[in-house]
Amino acid sequence: MKQLLLLAVRICCNLWPGKKLKATSLRRILIIKLCCIGDILFTTPVLRALKANLPELRLGYMVTAWCRELVDADERVEEVIEFNAYERIGWVEKARRAWRVIRQIRRGRYDAVLVLHRSPLAGLLALAGGVPIRIGFDWQGEGAALTHRIPFRVDAHEIDRNLDCLGPLKIALQGIQPELIPPAVAQTEAEAFLKQRGHADYSGPLIAVFPAGGVNPGTTMTTKRWPLNGYRELCTQLVARYGASILLVGNREDAAAGDQLVTDAAWRQAVIRSEGKTSLLTLAALLQKCALFIGGDSGPLHIADAVGIPTVSMFGPTDPKLLAPRGERHRVLYKSMDCSPCYNPVSVRQSDVTVCRLGTLACMKEITAAEVLAAARELLEQKGIHES
Repeated sequence: MKQLLLLAVRICCNLWPGKKLKATSLRRILIIKLCCIGDILFTTPVLRALKANLPELRLGYMVTAWCRELVDADERVEEVIEFNAYERIGWVEKARRAWRVIRQIRRGRYDAVLVLHRSPLAGLLALAGGVPIRIGFDWQGEGAALTHRIPFRVDAHEIDRNLDCLGPLKIALQGIQPELIPPAVAQTEAEAFLKQRGHADYSGPLIAVFPAGGVNPGTTMTTKRWPLNGYRELCTQLVARYGASILLVGNREDAAAGDQLVTDAAWRQAVIRSEGKTSLLTLAALLQKCALFIGGDSGPLHIADAVGIPTVSMFGPTDPKLLAPRGERHRVLYKSMDCSPCYNPVSVRQSDVTVCRLGTLACMKEITAAEVLAAARELLEQKGIHES
């Protein structure tokens, strides 16, 4: 049934194609990327290129409430359409929400839309919203509602895939670095947060650590977490060798991992707990004050990259070639095992929870604390921070 519907849409779109594309004639463009944190930040090079080449362009952005804060803070975006597509609700409510979104798209009078999802739903929403130029991925032939279908490069980094969608516009790219600029209010909140927790009393570097993660709307993939014992040994060494303060980051649900990490730890007095205590933007401002971020494939990792601090990341079930921060100030630890990366297609699925199909989590467990510490040492020394 789905394939028949997509075929019908494709035929109609071919009979009544969108208007001819000329970038300089565009006045309003809508970006559709609903979730999640890293994915939203991966679209910022697209926004940068659009505004650099077309400074008068008015940009809209469709996103979920989960990540809206990041989009609201981007001064290049003038309209935000919120669409919470991942909530478990009935079809009637889903239809109502879709209709509200379609009406918002129509009111925006967009000349073009960049659909940075593989799902055909986003393209259909743009079609129903009357957007004449619809650019996006023709993943597995599901780009029926698009006027410009972009091949989805399975081996390309997510940022590079997004930039592929600018191809039909024939505009110059402006780099691949994701970016996030915390507003002044977030900077003030971050400074007050650290002051209230006595960080000024410590002379060592502030190092952000994220021991949790892997939980997003619609998907739970805690297999991306490096074992807590590794974090415990790592933090012990960072505090002992560098006099570091450890900033534990994450949301309220991530605090459980932090509780387990600091239980009976001799370095508890060097820990600052921020899980669930800040907004995303205040977290970004906190990370900007850190000498280093250490954690797995997660939203905080990509925030750290976007605000410009060095990172050490541990990858296993997900492919660093597609998702990891790039550049000289990043170190990525990854064991190239026969079963890794696994993702969802070859993993056991249980109620949207992804588990290791071998039951070993070997891809993460084989990354040692010594390896992570060595990577951290290299990056800290680049910043002039040495063991005390």
